Amino acid sequence: MRAALAAALAAALTAALASSCAAFGEGDDDEAMPSMQTTSGLVVFYDSTGPMSFVSMTPRDVPAGARIIPKVQGVSCQRGLSIPTTASINATDVSGVYGNGGFAKSLAKIMKAHPDVAGIYDVRVDLELFSILGFYRSTCTIVTARAFALAGAPVQPSAPTTP
Repeated sequence: MRAALAAALAAALTAALASSCAAFGEGDDDEAMPSMQTTSGLVVFYDSTGPMSFVSMTPRDVPAGARIIPKVQGVSCQRGLSIPTTASINATDVSGVYGNGGFAKSLAKIMKAHPDVAGIYDVRVDLELFSILGFYRSTCTIVTARAFALAGAPVQPSAPTTP
């Protein structure tokens, strides 16, 4: 009797946990994972933009006869600085954040490097986080995609993009 009750309880617990677990990024929704620089303590300055969501084309949407550009990339960053005001575990600090780390800035850098681009597809977005002991933080949005230029558009030499 106890063994059957324990087995039933274990099965119910396993089913309850399994139904609430899903792989990160799973699903067909369009929800984004915004990443804005965090601040703490006394915020002296905050002027920052971060990525929200971006709907991209697929290879099927590329116009017939378009010239394919295999890889384009744009990087935009937010940066933050935090200075502790005391040397205790519960220290108060003064912090500030600046920078445009959003999609618009990354896409503008792609268009500047490749003025002939008419559209992008197969877009991958990566967030690069960097921190030095919590004093200095950097969050960069890296947009990498395939692009296309319309037929008849002049071929532009590739220019490297910088953050």
